[in-house]
Amino acid sequence: MKASAPHPTLPARTCGRRAAPEILFLHGFLGSSADWLPVAQRLRATWRCVLIDLPGHGRAQFPEQPELYALPGAAQAVLAGVQVPVHLVGYSLGGRLALRLALQHPERFLSLTLISASPGLPTAAERAARRRTDDALAAELEQRGLNACLAAWYAQNLFGHLQRKPALVRRLLARRRKNCAPEVARMLRGCSVGRQPSLWAQLKKLRLPVLLIAGQQDGKYMQLMRQMQQQIPGARLHVVPGAGHAVVEEQAPRVALALNNFLRGNGRRNKT
Repeated sequence: MKASAPHPTLPARTCGRRAAPEILFLHGFLGSSADWLPVAQRLRATWRCVLIDLPGHGRAQFPEQPELYALPGAAQAVLAGVQVPVHLVGYSLGGRLALRLALQHPERFLSLTLISASPGLPTAAERAARRRTDDALAAELEQRGLNACLAAWYAQNLFGHLQRKPALVRRLLARRRKNCAPEVARMLRGCSVGRQPSLWAQLKKLRLPVLLIAGQQDGKYMQLMRQMQQQIPGARLHVVPGAGHAVVEEQAPRVALALNNFLRGNGRRNKT
């Protein structure tokens, strides 16, 4: 992926046939490009998969470029690597970035898939409350370190279903510990949903093929995705059984199958 100045090239993993249509994957908070490998490996026979590390995560550390840790800068860093129109897939934080990109630059994308993602908080009061919460967690990450905060992160109600999957939690924690606490703290502050303008009113403007994916056990995002489906013209909703918010980690084969079926129906060739 070639970047245009002043944006750096975001670290990327690739798999699949070089000449195949491209899918660009954006991971969630505390994640990395490695999160997508179980999905990408199931798609590699038909698609070229590009898995990037978002700023502050994995190998993407840019402490001298603080603008990359806010939503506009992070989105532009992603866009700098898009040389031809691609299929765009985003999970959670990556989904919020993907939605922003698809609304602002629809000509650069062939389709949009949002997984456990939100268009933002609708009211100023909700956004202010979320900013306080995320800023406090960012300060805790800086003061106590990543290990001390990870257990509390996955103890949230949002991840309550994972308590029945201790082996998966151990794998998640092992991978998350590879991040750098000050880096993810910067990203949490800058890309907090409390600092994101609400995109609810813009959903009706989307003209790309859109797939929404949510885990059946993720009540919060199931409701959000149903509301989004009502606003986005022609959007499809796919519910993954046996999964909650961490649907990519919990049910990678089913996520890959849903993606493959959707993308096969929405163009196998890149636009030129």
